[in-house]
Amino acid sequence: MAIIKVKGTVTKVFWEAKGLIVTESYTTRSGDTIDKQYTVWLKSPTTLEVGDTVQVEGLLSVEIEAWINQDGSPKLNREGQPGQSIKVSINNPQVVPAEPISIIKGIFEPTHEPSPF
Repeated sequence: MAIIKVKGTVTKVFWEAKGLIVTESYTTRSGDTIDKQYTVWLKSPTTLEVGDTVQVEGLLSVEIEAWINQDGSPKLNREGQPGQSIKVSINNPQVVPAEPISIIKGIFEPTHEPSPF
């Protein structure tokens, strides 16, 4: 399995505080904002809350989920085909608050512009 490292904001806490949705946001060169969501599965309940900024590192798993209506029928996409989405999960994670890391990181960052080489 691959290891993934994500820095983002907790946007949901669920399943008796053992599951988190962490949203990573970034801006593209064209100025568009992209949000990526990751489901994080913890072994024990967490005290993290919605809005906390965290850094997560763990094992990456990916699965395709079919869109389903409340009545159990398939939900269709714009082309009239059964819709699907990709669910990205992080298992066996190490979760730490991101703020102290960014403070420490700032101490060691260079004060000059990086070289293009």
